Parts: sequence; C-alpha cells; structure tokens
Amino acid sequence: MRTVIVGFDSFDPAIFERLLETGKTPNLAKFTNEGGYSRLEVCSPPQTEVSWTSIATGVDPGSHGIFDFVHRDPATYIPYVSLLPTRQTALGEQFLPPYTTRTLFEEAAEMGYPATALWWPALFPARPEIPVGTIPGLGTPDIRGQLGVGTYLTTEPSEKKKVKVVKLEPAGRGKFNGSLEGPSTKTKDGVKPIVQPVTVDVLDDTSVRLTVGKQKLDLKLGLWSPIVEVQFPGGFAYTVHAITQIILTEVKERLSLYFLPLQIHPLHSPWHYATPSSLVKDAWKNAGPFLTLGWPQDTNALEDGCITDEQFLSLCDSIFESRKRIYFRRLDGFKEGVLAGIFDCLDRVQHMFLRHRTDLVEEWYGKLDTFVGQVQDRIDSLGLEKYRYLILSDHGFKTFEHKIHLNYWLGQNGYLTLAEPDGKDLSKVNWKKTKAYALGLNSLYLNVAGREGQGIVRAAELEGLLEEIKRKLLDWKAPNGETVISRVLLKHEAFTGPYARLGPDLVIGYAPKYRASSDTGLGRIGAVSLEANHDHWGADHCIDSNMVPGVLFANRAVKNMPGLSYRDIPFLALGKHLDPSYIKPPSQMGSQGQKDLEERLKGLGYL
Repeated sequence: MRTVIVGFDSFDPAIFERLLETGKTPNLAKFTNEGGYSRLEVCSPPQTEVSWTSIATGVDPGSHGIFDFVHRDPATYIPYVSLLPTRQTALGEQFLPPYTTRTLFEEAAEMGYPATALWWPALFPARPEIPVGTIPGLGTPDIRGQLGVGTYLTTEPSEKKKVKVVKLEPAGRGKFNGSLEGPSTKTKDGVKPIVQPVTVDVLDDTSVRLTVGKQKLDLKLGLWSPIVEVQFPGGFAYTVHAITQIILTEVKERLSLYFLPLQIHPLHSPWHYATPSSLVKDAWKNAGPFLTLGWPQDTNALEDGCITDEQFLSLCDSIFESRKRIYFRRLDGFKEGVLAGIFDCLDRVQHMFLRHRTDLVEEWYGKLDTFVGQVQDRIDSLGLEKYRYLILSDHGFKTFEHKIHLNYWLGQNGYLTLAEPDGKDLSKVNWKKTKAYALGLNSLYLNVAGREGQGIVRAAELEGLLEEIKRKLLDWKAPNGETVISRVLLKHEAFTGPYARLGPDLVIGYAPKYRASSDTGLGRIGAVSLEANHDHWGADHCIDSNMVPGVLFANRAVKNMPGLSYRDIPFLALGKHLDPSYIKPPSQMGSQGQKDLEERLKGLGYL
C-alpha cells in the first residue's frame, strides 16, 4: 500500500471551480479532466478540529467526541477547550489526547505499514505507545500551555484585545529596556512567570540590536528574524527552551517590536510533542527549523494592528515553505504506507482577506496548485506503482459580515434569564428560570433536569422545546430580510455513535455571512442579538456545513461516486473501512475556570 495525502485547510470548491474555468489551476485540472474531482460532504459542525478528526477517523463527533472548539461540564456549566483537555495530577496539570478513536494512520500501522501524519489537528499530545509518526497541528500549545499569545514591545503602549503589550523604557541614548514573559514556575511567592530582560539598541532609522538574556540579534525594519531560541532558567539547573520569531515594526516616531508566541522547542519539549523523536530531529536538523504552535500564522497580531498585511503574508509564506521542506524530505524517502500533511495557511489568509482582497486569496490557490504539481513530480521521480494520491479539504469558506449573540437572542425569546440585569456571561444566569443556553460556535444546550447541575427542563418537555427553538431560529430574519440561520440539527440528526449524548442538543447552522460571535463561543451574553462585523477577520466556515463543502481530488475516477463524504476517506486511503469496535470514549476533562479558558483560547482568532 502506498498512499500520499495532501490536506489543504479550507480549500473551497466554488473558488476552485471559478479558477479552473480560467485556467489558473493547471495541476488540479489534470485530476478534474480524468474524473478525479468531487465536492466533499463535511461533518457538522464544519469546524477545523472537528472536521479533520472526522476525516481521520471516518466517523462523526458522536463517535470521536469533539463537538466544538468549546465544550462544557454540564454539572457546573463551566466551559473548557476541546482541543486541549487537561487534568490535574500529582505532577501538576497534564495534557490529555483530545480523542482516542482509531485513525486511518493507526489502522495503516496495524496493517504493518509505516504511517506519518504531519500537522494534523488534535494530535497533541503525542502518544508514544502508538506506532505512528506525528508532528502535531492545530491544538498544539505554546510554551505557556496556552494556544498562543504574542508580545508587542513598544515605547508608546496602546491597549490590544489579545496581544500582550510591554512598555519599552528609555535607558540612555537610543537604548530601551523591556521584558519578555516565559512560562510560569513555582516560587516562594506563588506561581509566577519566568521573565527574561530585553534590551533594544537603535542602530539607525531601519535597524536595531536586540538582546534577550545573553542572546544578541540584529533586526531590520519590516523583516522577520529567523527562528530563534530563547532560554528561561527554571531553577535547580532546569532550563525551559522556547522558540519564536521577531519583527521590528517601527523605529522613528516610536520604537516597536513584535514577538510571535513563545513556542515549544521540538528538541526540548516539556511535554510529549511528536513521535518518534527521530522524526522531529530529522525534520529540524535536515529540513530546517520550524514553528511548532498549532496556529503559527499570527492572525491576532494582524487583527490588533501589531503587524501589517504584508508582514502577515510574509509570515504565512515562510510557514508554508518550511512545511513543504519537511513534507518533501519525508516524501523523498517514501516507499510504502501512508504519508499525510496538512497545509493550513490558506485558511488563515481567507479569514483575513477573502472579504476585501480576493486577489490575495486567489494567489494562494495558485500556490497550492503549484505544490500539487511538485508533489506529483516527486512521486513520479520515485517510480512508485499502484499508489493513491489524495488532495482534500476539511470545508470551504464564506464571508462573515454579521456576528450573532445567541445567548442574547435566547434571553429575548424567554429561554434564558439573567440573575443580574447587567450579567455578561453564564455565571450570571438564573438557572431556575433558564431553559436553554449557548456555548461554543455552533452549539446550543437545554438546561436539562438531572443532566445540568441546575437543570429544570423535564424529559416530557424536551422534544417540544427543541422543535419550538428550532422553528424560531429558522424563522429569524435580519433587518434586511436575510435568513440568519439556514439549518438547525437535532442531536440525533447531527451525530451517530455511542457518545452523541455528550454533544449539544442543537447544532446551529448559520447562513452565509452570519456566524456566532466570539462572545457566544465563550458563553457570554452580548448586548444585542445581531452585530455588524468590522473586524479584519472577515470570512469563516463555522456555519451550516451544507454551505461549505470541501473538495476531494484523487488519481482515480471518483465522479461516479455520488455523495462522497468524510466517512469515505479512510476507505479511499487504505482500501478498507475502519473497524467501529475501536471507538473509544473521549478524554475526561478536569475542571477549568472561565479565566483559564479565555487565556487558553486567546490564540484562536475564532474567539
């Protein structure tokens, strides 16, 4: 068996088909000309971590247990991050695998073939007991255990939504001092972050010399530094190794620098980062250093105005190039088994530019088409016979012009009551008078008696209440007459499998141009039900899955295989379906407070 998989996060069929007609995707056109192209049905909800997990396992969330970016503990209503579950142990907070259901990669290994999954979401922490080579993707934390918050050092601080701002203080002519916070450690005064001093010496109008700890680095205005290592002394001869990139953004009127989130050094990780160690060592030393954060394209820095459009795009280019080098190194030695890699820069570019800069988006479709041809050339040079070559996406994309505050709507319609008039989140809800609440980007829950900690909805009321809320949501119109929500799925309609009961009671399929607000995702109430989206983040996919199908290209005819979906990918990759008896329960998450949740989720632009 020989299977090569290339995953393009958010590759949209409508955009591709338009570019195909104009001849701008010649390499992918070869697949379509030979009947090897199909739109791909994706799971509900069409969120990145949910969809790629469903593709890898061939089952929906009812079997693998990831239903949304944010889940909740029904007993306490406390939210937690589905991608990064943790548990407190005698050794402190430990990361748990987000799911344990068997993947196509594990099945290939069970069949006796080597299998490698590069940057696949929800594969952190690595599981050394499973003989699959992995470098994890979305869900990989920074060195602080969060999903990634960068640091903006500036002589004139301004308030930012997500990015941490540190003031640079004058320390002489052309010299400024600041600090960089690393991971936290226990001290006699409690748990505090380890701090490294930062000194910036201005050399001229376009360059500075940066000193972080004992390391010196010259920076040029507007150019990203190479990936650099920063060491934080943890005490008792223990050092925490982190990596980052830095960009000098201003020199004249004010001095400003931006540090990408401090990321796990793959050769010195405090957690199980990748498996086996030889895979990541080879990648780092022979294909070059690479960023390890699950969301390395820093959309927060762009949204907060710390970097420009051009600097963000330059970062995306460098990330894509580093992943290509690693993927090609694995492909050049490929003889049999499964080799898969996810390339997700297109997703970030579309989030930030699809609404206003379609030219930039189309340029990225061209880059990915070129990459498809390069992979084909490498396969041809290996002289492989009887191989499978699959290119696919987890969902498509639509513009995002309106934010929905679903908990506010529930309050307007009598389903949610606040204990305090100015209450802003679920902690201020009067649960004895609340029948439904929203948490996550596509999830709505009933306040069920015997399930929720303060549930009031009795079993006899469930069916009628669900149908009533569903009908009202589908009838909801924006002031301009547009439909706000195009589809609402009951739990049993969205999910199958033994763990469907753990999912939301209703899956909300927003219409194109509409999406849940970040406030809704975090369980907040909001001040209105419908708000215009003026953010740089102007497009999304967390809507009705029917509106954002994915794509599938294969070096075999698939045009006569109607209804291709994520469930078919393991069969197309391996020639067999996965054994459902290997379905296992999702990890049981420890309690996590709202403050910790928000800190952990800051790195995701969705929230």
